[in-house]
Amino acid sequence: MKIETPPFDAIAGQSNPFTGFGQILPNSVELEEQFQKEAASAKHRLKECFRAVLADPREIPNELDKIITDMWNSGWDPQSGNVNLFTRDFGCVLTMSILDSLGGSLLFRSTEDVSHLSIFWVAAKFEAFPFHKVLKCLYNRQGETIVGFTDGIAKAARKS
Repeated sequence: MKIETPPFDAIAGQSNPFTGFGQILPNSVELEEQFQKEAASAKHRLKECFRAVLADPREIPNELDKIITDMWNSGWDPQSGNVNLFTRDFGCVLTMSILDSLGGSLLFRSTEDVSHLSIFWVAAKFEAFPFHKVLKCLYNRQGETIVGFTDGIAKAARKS
């Protein structure tokens, strides 16, 4: 199976967004609406499949970590599981959580593939790649958490 999202989750100290995953697309209402719809669908699927609450943006990282831990405890195998599906759905929900609780500017690199989307804090010179962090959590049972990722973002964003 080809993995669509590389394990790369944040960049600090750069004045401009990273262009190694493609040029940044101009912001548009259409891109925002398309992403909002995809995130709402992902949130609905997570509520249905995992009985997740996902009501408080500040609690969503904890909820996602719990879901992923439960997946690992239930025999999750990234070599045979649908990594791309989980990366997309968890990544969409995580992205919305970060935007709602920590701000930042949403940056799109594709009209069809959200996996290289990022959130950029200009004043903090910090860029986060939520989908990439989710992928790392799905491939590494130990040492990777979404809560740790969002805590790091919060610290970096406060510098602005």
